[in-house]
Amino acid sequence: PGSNTLTFGMLGCDFHCGYCFTGDTRVVTSKGVLPLQEVFALGERVQRTPDAEISFPVALKAIAASGTWREVRGVFKHHYAGKLMVIRPFYLPALRCTPEHRVYATLDPNGKHIEPITACALTPAHYLLTPKKISHYQSEGQLSLRGRCVPEAIFSNAMKLQYVEEDCFAKGARNDNESTALSEATALNLEQYDLVPLREISTEEFDGDVYNMEVDEEHNYLANFFLVKNCQNWLTSQTLRDPHAGIEPQLVTAEQMVTLGKRYGAKLVGSSYNEPLITSEWGVEVFKVAKQNGLRCVYISNGNTTPEVLEYIRPYVDGYKIDLKTMNDKNYRKLGGVLQNVLDSIKRVYEMGFWHEIVTLIVPGFNDSTEELMDAAQYIRSVSPDIPWHVTAYHQDYNMTDHDNTTAQTLIRAAEIGLEAGLHFVYAGNLPGRVGPYENTYCPKCNSPLIERYGYHISQDKLSGRGVCPKCGEEIPGIWK
Repeated sequence: PGSNTLTFGMLGCDFHCGYCFTGDTRVVTSKGVLPLQEVFALGERVQRTPDAEISFPVALKAIAASGTWREVRGVFKHHYAGKLMVIRPFYLPALRCTPEHRVYATLDPNGKHIEPITACALTPAHYLLTPKKISHYQSEGQLSLRGRCVPEAIFSNAMKLQYVEEDCFAKGARNDNESTALSEATALNLEQYDLVPLREISTEEFDGDVYNMEVDEEHNYLANFFLVKNCQNWLTSQTLRDPHAGIEPQLVTAEQMVTLGKRYGAKLVGSSYNEPLITSEWGVEVFKVAKQNGLRCVYISNGNTTPEVLEYIRPYVDGYKIDLKTMNDKNYRKLGGVLQNVLDSIKRVYEMGFWHEIVTLIVPGFNDSTEELMDAAQYIRSVSPDIPWHVTAYHQDYNMTDHDNTTAQTLIRAAEIGLEAGLHFVYAGNLPGRVGPYENTYCPKCNSPLIERYGYHISQDKLSGRGVCPKCGEEIPGIWK
C-alpha cells in the first residue's frame, strides 16, 4: 500500500484536455507577471491544428515550485464551452479554471499531505500554496517590499498597484503601515510555502478560449501566484512529430527504465495508457528486468483481453486493474466497448491468479442507478468477494459535459451498495477527506481498521509485511511483501 509506481504506455494529446485557465489568469514569467493570453502572444511561431493553437515563446521562463526559473516549452490555447470553477482565496484575485485542472492544496494546516487536487474537488476547508519567495509580495499592497526575496520580474511589475485598485485584499489581510504580516487568523506560514485559505468556491458558465503552459523540469507554475500543475501530454506526444516540441526522442532500454524507477523509490512498474494489451511485447521486455530487480509489475487496463495475451504476460505481471464502466451494454458500445468482453476478462484475470482490482467511474445519469451499481457489485461478488472495488467520482471534461459532477454522497451510496452485495473491500476514491470510512481498509471478519488513508497518503498500516489482521488473525487477501 502506498508504493510508488513507474508507469509507461502510449500517450497522445488532442489539445482538448481540461487542464486550462482563462486568458486573464496571470503567470509569473521572466518578462513580468502577465496574463496567459499575453504570454501566448509572445510566441515567435504558432502551430495550428483543427482544434487548437500552440505558441512557442523564445527565452521565456516561469517561476516553479522551487522558486527557480524554468523554461516555458509552449503555451496552448483552445476553445472551451462548459463550467468553470471560480476559486476565491483570501488576498488574491479569483482563480478561474476548468474543473479538471489540478491545483496544489492541502486540508492540513501543518502543511502535510500537499498534493495536486482537481479544482472541482476543492472545498472551503482547503489551503492553496504560495511559495515563500513571493508570498508576502501580494499581501502588502503598495507598501515597501524591503527584505523580501522577490523575483526581479515581480519587483519591476505594476502588480502591487493593480491588486489595490481591484480591491483584491480580503478582510483580515493586513495592509497598513504598522504591520506587513499576513493575518495569523487566515494565513499559515510554513518553511517553504504560505498556506492561503479559500473564501468561496463556485461555478460559472464559460464559452471562449482557455490556456495552459508546458514548463520544463518541475511541470508546475504560478497562476495568480498559486502553485498549479501544467500540461505535459503535448510535449510527450509531439516529440516524434514536431521538432519545436523542444526535445529529441531518446532511446531507452528496459534496464534504464527500471533504474529510473528504483532511483525514485518505485516498488512497482506498470503498463498503462491507452491500453496495455496492444503493447504487451514492450511490457514484457520491461517486466523481465523489473522482476530481476525485485519490483512487482502491474497492468492498468480497460478490460479488453485475450487468453493468449494473458498467458503471455502471466509470468511477469502480479496485479491487474480493470475499468468496469457500466453494466449496460448499449452504454458500453457508445464508449467503444462490449460489456460481455469486459465481464469475461474480469473472470479470466481472476481465475488465472493475478491480483485483481476493479474501478468504476460513477457518472450521474449514466451508470449511477442503484440497480446498475448493485448489478456491478453482484457480478464482482460472483467472481470473488475479495476483489477490491473502487468507485470514483466523475467531473465534466471535453466531450462529456452533459452530466453533473459526482458528489461525495453518491460515492458513499455506491460503496454501501458494494458492501451490501457482499464485497469485502470497497473504496470511494478521488475525493479525499469527504467519503468517511471508505478510504480505509477494514478486516472483513472483525471490522478492525487495518489501513487508514487520506487520498494517496497512508496514516496507518497494520498489514504490510504480515497480511493478517492483528486483532483476530484473519488472513487478508493481497500482496503484502
